[in-house]
Amino acid sequence: MDYVIVPHWFIGYNSILEMMFFVITSLVGAYALRIYKLSGQRQSKLFGISFLLISAAYLIQSILNFAASYSMAEGCSMRSMTAVHSLSNFGIYVHMILFITGLVTLAYMTLKIKNIKAYALFLAAILAVLLLSSNKLYFFYALSSILLIYISFYYLRNYLKNKKMSALIVFAAFLSLLFGKIHFIFSIDHGAFYVAGHLLELVAYVLIMINLINVVRK
Repeated sequence: MDYVIVPHWFIGYNSILEMMFFVITSLVGAYALRIYKLSGQRQSKLFGISFLLISAAYLIQSILNFAASYSMAEGCSMRSMTAVHSLSNFGIYVHMILFITGLVTLAYMTLKIKNIKAYALFLAAILAVLLLSSNKLYFFYALSSILLIYISFYYLRNYLKNKKMSALIVFAAFLSLLFGKIHFIFSIDHGAFYVAGHLLELVAYVLIMINLINVVRK
């Protein structure tokens, strides 16, 4: 599996940002499930589950990046570095599976169909493409981008239909997340794109957090 190039000065900051993403997505997911319990809306349930899956993916990514940066900073032994490397490989797989599952759940929500078999087939097909690919990291970013393109267009149509500011904020958030994933595709060869991808993700989740605060106030 190819690794992205992380600029030396950005090591540590990526873990902090990913932990922030974990907190924001956890709050969004938990609040969506709270709405589901109050209203029984199936869309809120799926939205909440998808964001909790994404939050778990960010938590794992943040912990792994922190462990890797700590082992390098402390000058750990070769045996310890090998253990961290093996753990990172396993963690990357878990992160990709959780994140993709979250996006698939979100895309399934937008289809507004009630067929668990269709969802399972959709998810299995995408995970099979990811896990059987020769360059899993590249395909992870490519598949994430494809799913985010569809989700972004869904929220764009939702905004054009309702003309609500909240819908525009959500669309802008997913669009920023899409551009972030596209930047990560190029980060396999260039470290600057890795930083840009994280910053675009930060913009996306700040917008989602703003929208959540507005919803809570209302």
